[in-house]
Amino acid sequence: MAAPHRAFAIEPDGMESKMLFGDAQAGAASIPKPSGNGNYHSCRIPSIFAIPGTSVVIALVEGRPNGNLDASGNFNLLIRRSTDSGLSWSIATELAGAGLQSWTNPTLVHDRDTGRLTCFMLRRQAGDLYQEDPEVHIATSDNNGASWTSPVAQPGLNRTAGGNDFIGPGNGIQRADGTQVVPARGALIMKAPGGGWVRQGIPAGLYVSADGEQRSPYGEGTVVERPDGQLVLNYRALDAEVKNGGTYPNTRRIAIGNPGSWQQFGDEYWRTQIIDPGSHAAQISHTINGNPFLIHLNSASRQDNNRYQMKLRASADGGESWPNAYERFLSTDPLASEGNQVGNLREGGYSALTSTGSGIVLALVEARRVQTANPTIGELNNSPSAVVLRRFTPSWLVPA
Repeated sequence: MAAPHRAFAIEPDGMESKMLFGDAQAGAASIPKPSGNGNYHSCRIPSIFAIPGTSVVIALVEGRPNGNLDASGNFNLLIRRSTDSGLSWSIATELAGAGLQSWTNPTLVHDRDTGRLTCFMLRRQAGDLYQEDPEVHIATSDNNGASWTSPVAQPGLNRTAGGNDFIGPGNGIQRADGTQVVPARGALIMKAPGGGWVRQGIPAGLYVSADGEQRSPYGEGTVVERPDGQLVLNYRALDAEVKNGGTYPNTRRIAIGNPGSWQQFGDEYWRTQIIDPGSHAAQISHTINGNPFLIHLNSASRQDNNRYQMKLRASADGGESWPNAYERFLSTDPLASEGNQVGNLREGGYSALTSTGSGIVLALVEARRVQTANPTIGELNNSPSAVVLRRFTPSWLVPA
């Protein structure tokens, strides 16, 4: 195995960036296919987790060998590991990739009582059948991600309605009472101390489909626990809501509470302060200056599928408000190759966040490789994708 390479040190302004999983056009940062026939076309759908009480960080992405799009098929989960809180990283290796199916939606959760790290994932059929009969699998590690079991199917955790079954992607959490919680489409997957994994539905809400039937409105999402013990569910809209017209207001869908007792923020069905173009977001709890905050990252655009306005936000009151003083676009500290010309990167898309024990926050963010000068949103979304690492101090977002 090649020696780990040093990623970066934080700059004086508190923010730094580095490519962590390259696309096929990333030169030395590209990732070879297992077949030895070239490099992965794209890396997408990140997950990152700093293991509490250690300096170990695990980063995962989908390696898409033949294209960027969901239907391009045969995805493998690629993993890199850091033992110094994200300063340097091992080379990329494969966590899941058996067969010709696609391994997708990596979502990490850790049990502080047993030390076990669990990676949830979906195994999908390849190509145009990628939405048919996805199966939930898990792989586990009992040595802080140094080695992993092979993925094992979890038939009792599959979505019974069929169709796309989104796990995460990104992170689950462990609650103060020890219960582990992983977000899924229209559900939470939970494991109480000493128990097994179970699937618990969440409220269907108000979404009415084009054919007039009420549908579960929750797509890919996140979950955090507030200091008052309530969960905050933060979900993207389903594509059907975004693309079929109607009342989609380009914001996030939020619920708070606990299983059996969910509510919205006041009378808001949508969290109108968090603009969203219909894409995945990331959200974590993080202590800043001794106080609990929520940190949120997504594209703050009202243009459908415009994933290139990535904004970090912070809330000091459990998500009740997101003041302008605690928000900042990533573009204020652009990538070294950020731009609209051929060969440049355009940062934006799916993201993941984690909080290290040293107080540093790490983010993984997709970045598209520009193929034509001044591309349209559609051209960007279809372009090769890398995944970059952002490493920053909370003061970059929340002034001391």
